[in-house]
Amino acid sequence: MKYPSRHIELDPEAPAPANPLEFDFGEDADSEVPDDAYVIGANGDSINERDFRPAEDADEARRRWLKPAALASMAIFLVLTGWNVTHLVNGPPPPPRLKPFQTKQALYLGVMKIDAYRRVHGAIPESLSEVGLPEGGAYAYKRESPTRYVLSFSGNGPKLEYDSSEPKEQFFGTPQEMLTAGGTR
Repeated sequence: MKYPSRHIELDPEAPAPANPLEFDFGEDADSEVPDDAYVIGANGDSINERDFRPAEDADEARRRWLKPAALASMAIFLVLTGWNVTHLVNGPPPPPRLKPFQTKQALYLGVMKIDAYRRVHGAIPESLSEVGLPEGGAYAYKRESPTRYVLSFSGNGPKLEYDSSEPKEQFFGTPQEMLTAGGTR
């Protein structure tokens, strides 16, 4: 069989051969192209049927790891799901207990807010919400007079109480000692 001329693609007005689907493999047609070969291209190039077993071996090697990987993924999924459900049912863990110095620092910051309010307004606040501290939380506030109050702080640690009739430096120490992060106490 002969291939059609490539001139047709270049010049559509060129005369077409009488039988364009004939292939001509030359004089030794049987020796050049085996029976199981595929003819490709206009030049009569051919390829033989290839042995695709190496690709199948690679697929089998991948398949050997597929089941164990899927089982491991499923086991990890089940363990993490169980862990999440357990934490959902039990709720969040309790916050860590405050150290006595941290409790003292929190009380000192509350006292500083009340003193700042007193400097601006001339009197101490009626409630903690006026100074921006949460009511009913860790802080407890009692106004004794327009110039005296008692503030206590009891996070999830020891309760500490400050009476404004006592000087701050005597109760808390110097501001530098109180505001150092972590302190030496």
